[in-house]
Amino acid sequence: MTALVLYAASSVLVIWVIVDVARRPSEAMTPVRRAAWIAGSVLGWLFFGLIGAVIAVVYLAGPRRGLNSSRS
Repeated sequence: MTALVLYAASSVLVIWVIVDVARRPSEAMTPVRRAAWIAGSVLGWLFFGLIGAVIAVVYLAGPRRGLNSSRS
């Protein structure tokens, strides 16, 4: 049961990152970088489960914070 909850939580994080990265304007993030974050999150989640969530947390804690601070 715990594994199912962790897997569901990691999928929510990965979906959050995919939506956030896809909605960024081209000026904020290059297409190559956008594709790398999306592919890394999805492939990490599909093949290794929690690794995709770790990649998602890294994006949310690092680059996303920088992108948000440059917008304001």
